[in-house]
Amino acid sequence: MSYRELRNFCEQMRALGYHRIISMENFRRPNFELVADILFWLAQKYDPNSDISDNIDEERHRIEFIKQITTLFVSKARLKINPKRLYMADVYAVQEILKISTFLYKAQVSPPADEEEIHDFSLPSKLSNIKSHKILAQEITDLATRLYDQLGKEDEVKLAREKALQFLSNVSRGGNSQSEQSYIQKCIQTILKQQEQNIQEMSKYVVNLEREQKQLEEKIKRKTKELEQAEKRLKGMTSVKPAYQEEYDRQEYELEKLYQTYVEKFRNLVYLEHVLDGQNKQAEIEQKKKNQILQGVRGVIQDAEMNELRGGDDDGNDDQLEQLGGDSRLQSSNKEKRNNNDFMRNQKGGFNRQQMDEDVEEGDDIDDLDGGVDEDEEEEEEDDGIENLDDDNEADF
Repeated sequence: MSYRELRNFCEQMRALGYHRIISMENFRRPNFELVADILFWLAQKYDPNSDISDNIDEERHRIEFIKQITTLFVSKARLKINPKRLYMADVYAVQEILKISTFLYKAQVSPPADEEEIHDFSLPSKLSNIKSHKILAQEITDLATRLYDQLGKEDEVKLAREKALQFLSNVSRGGNSQSEQSYIQKCIQTILKQQEQNIQEMSKYVVNLEREQKQLEEKIKRKTKELEQAEKRLKGMTSVKPAYQEEYDRQEYELEKLYQTYVEKFRNLVYLEHVLDGQNKQAEIEQKKKNQILQGVRGVIQDAEMNELRGGDDDGNDDQLEQLGGDSRLQSSNKEKRNNNDFMRNQKGGFNRQQMDEDVEEGDDIDDLDGGVDEDEEEEEEDDGIENLDDDNEADF
């Protein structure tokens, strides 16, 4: 709630004739007694015949009081009031009370309507919106009941009005009666007391504000000192070199070198595994070729035996054996070496030339050994085949 609304509320209550002095500081904290007193006074001013209990000793009584007040102004005055805010009894409750006080203040200040305006009033000819007309009819009935209630109190109000007019006429005529002067003095004294109370409350409020201001200034000074000390400490910590920094830098440099070595060896290992897989595949292919040649030799030997048993020529058999012997000599091709060399040329980084040459030489030595072993095995198999043929021929003869 703004300061302007709170000020307007205080002025409206003073204009309506509220018997207590309302300060803007009364609502800084919840004050249910003051709010209940204001609401009860406004309800009595709006509808003196309203049956509202002013008992607020217990919680259920306070809740019932707020319900009665809200029901009264919502049903009769058509004001939207939030009962929860009224029960809070703080600054937010003033916003809801301000609606009621504004409604009554406007009714008090507004001039009476002219006769021409009253006679010019007429209902619209077209009843297009039935809902709005129902609301208007309800408002008319409510106003009529209020007017009837006010006319019923005319006897009491008439006496008070006549007394007030008589008092004003006597004062205007310049009468010096003791009663009038005493009444005026009493009114002036009450106003002065109210103003003195307001001044005292305001002075207390100013003193409290000054005290709070001094406390805040002291807190600001203390916090600024702490901030300066923290900044000095931070500068000292940043300027001082931490312990074991040199050893940490050295270990970090060594770790980087070890990582580079690890990467290089890992790449070499991958390459060597690739070469080994190629050599194993080549050995499997050569083994398959050897098995095929051995099967051919066996077939030729079996055919030769069958021909000898049938009395065939030995020249054809010798030619076939020579042909198979020539084919059985495995050609130690350098196909694997060429493949390895091409793969090494395509590699980019991670291997030095010396390691590549050493790997190629090792591969060549392995191939030479495998080729020599394979040739020895083939020669032994051919000799065994020839001896078996000689034995068979001797047995036939």
